[in-house]
Amino acid sequence: MALPPEDAGGDAPEPIEAIEAAPLNVHMQQLAYLRAVERHGSLTEAARLLGVTQPALSQAIAQLERRLGTPLLERAGRGRRLTEAGIEVARFASEVLGRATELREWLQEYEAGTGGVLRVGMIDAASLYVLPETVRAFRAASPGLQVRLAVDQSAVLIERLARFELDVAFVVGPPPEGYRSTEVLSEPLYVYAPPGSAEGPEQGDWALYPQGRRTRLLIDEGLALRGLRPRVTIESDNPAVLRQMVVLGLCWSVLPAEIAEAGTPSLRPQRRELIAERTLLAVRRAQAPDDARVAAFLHLVAERGAAPAD
Repeated sequence: MALPPEDAGGDAPEPIEAIEAAPLNVHMQQLAYLRAVERHGSLTEAARLLGVTQPALSQAIAQLERRLGTPLLERAGRGRRLTEAGIEVARFASEVLGRATELREWLQEYEAGTGGVLRVGMIDAASLYVLPETVRAFRAASPGLQVRLAVDQSAVLIERLARFELDVAFVVGPPPEGYRSTEVLSEPLYVYAPPGSAEGPEQGDWALYPQGRRTRLLIDEGLALRGLRPRVTIESDNPAVLRQMVVLGLCWSVLPAEIAEAGTPSLRPQRRELIAERTLLAVRRAQAPDDARVAAFLHLVAERGAAPAD
């Protein structure tokens, strides 16, 4: 049983320069054929188990030898055996083909939305009370999928989306240009006074979201329409922190009812007068490819509903 000569069809011999420039310019099929020869001990048995003819197998390995520039098989009696280089290439082939199988399985799970890493950005409110149950349910439904959460202000999350560090972000509207957005909920904001406060909103201190935040801009506009210019002494992105300042009797604040009126003691708005209304959006890059994982997460958000929202 002899291997076909180099001029018996197949790839033409490659110049030494090409081999040096691309020493591993090989085909997966050639690696699979060599691995089969190594595992089964002969070209005849490898060809039979692969379902190819022995000449086709011999030709593929001859092409691989030419591409690598070294013999992989040597004569041993009436048969062939792997050279030292052949054994090393066969070991490499096993690793590459094993990783290729892992990659194919990973891609199948990725396309199905059940594998990989889903990177989700959320403002404080979303992580505190809007979406935590949805995240838990999603993780339970997709145990093979990692969900990584990043909590920050809306502007920072949008920047991280632009840097491809996030797959989807839940931020306060309006939607930024160049992004796809889906409304998650619209949330009213009310004024809350410290329990038993003798001071009115004009005289008291205030705890609000930091200056420049989207929610703060909405609040400032709403208070200005009512003639209020708050004396802000505490700022925080975390509405739970703002609520605690009110509970301690230190400040007035403007908060979503879901935060202010939950827990003990339950705060009550000064008047059930709407100060502002903010919209929580799920935002993606406009040119991002369809992602089954993001679609499944957003479907669960819509299906379960979001608790009343940078």
